[in-house]
Amino acid sequence: MKNKKISVILAIVVALIAIAIVVIFVIYRKNNNKKITNKPGFFIEKDESSKPAKIDFKDIGEADIGDKVSLGEYEGEEIAWNVLDKDSKSLMLISTYFVAQMPYHNEVKDITWEKSDIRKWLNDDFYNEAFSDEDKKLIQETKVVNKKNSSFDTKGGNDTKDNVYLLSLDEAFDYYMENGERITTLKDGTIVWWWLRSPGFEAIDAANIGDYGIINKAGHKVFDESSKKGGIRPVIHVKLK
Repeated sequence: MKNKKISVILAIVVALIAIAIVVIFVIYRKNNNKKITNKPGFFIEKDESSKPAKIDFKDIGEADIGDKVSLGEYEGEEIAWNVLDKDSKSLMLISTYFVAQMPYHNEVKDITWEKSDIRKWLNDDFYNEAFSDEDKKLIQETKVVNKKNSSFDTKGGNDTKDNVYLLSLDEAFDYYMENGERITTLKDGTIVWWWLRSPGFEAIDAANIGDYGIINKAGHKVFDESSKKGGIRPVIHVKLK
């Protein structure tokens, strides 16, 4: 009889513990759901491990294709560059992030790279603001070949000599094998489409890379409201130290 009473008491205790666990769980879920629904969006506390890793820059004299180097400063921040190509004397670099967003030209008109406002900005305003005199000693003037758009027979204009320029359609194909490799962001992580220097469907268009990394041969109007969002990824050639 005594053993039976003990068994009944234990069963009651176990049942009470189970009920308590269920009540605690329900209260937790209720409070947690309130926290989620009362906030404008789901807040997730950032984990240190999820923050972008600091870039491991290589010295220009030791860098190889695929490495990142630092050269110049724009709007108070150092500029990170990806090494696209290398020979015995120089490196070909493209900015890791966009340095700016702007139209290809300041009005809708037939235009080539040679006469474009974007070329003028890169080789004047950007070049002089981003690079010190010491930096400029490393940057080589490059002969830039401006081929026609072979898909639409749109003329590319005269070849130019530039300190800073943009990739062409051919170069975008040659240096990036996959669409994903062409996806580029602002420093805050926002993905943006970006300009190429080649002409597009007509002379009022310039080719571009879409925000999914797809090469757009037909391109975008050189100037309209949307063109102001076009990302700029400068390309330079620097002497090996």
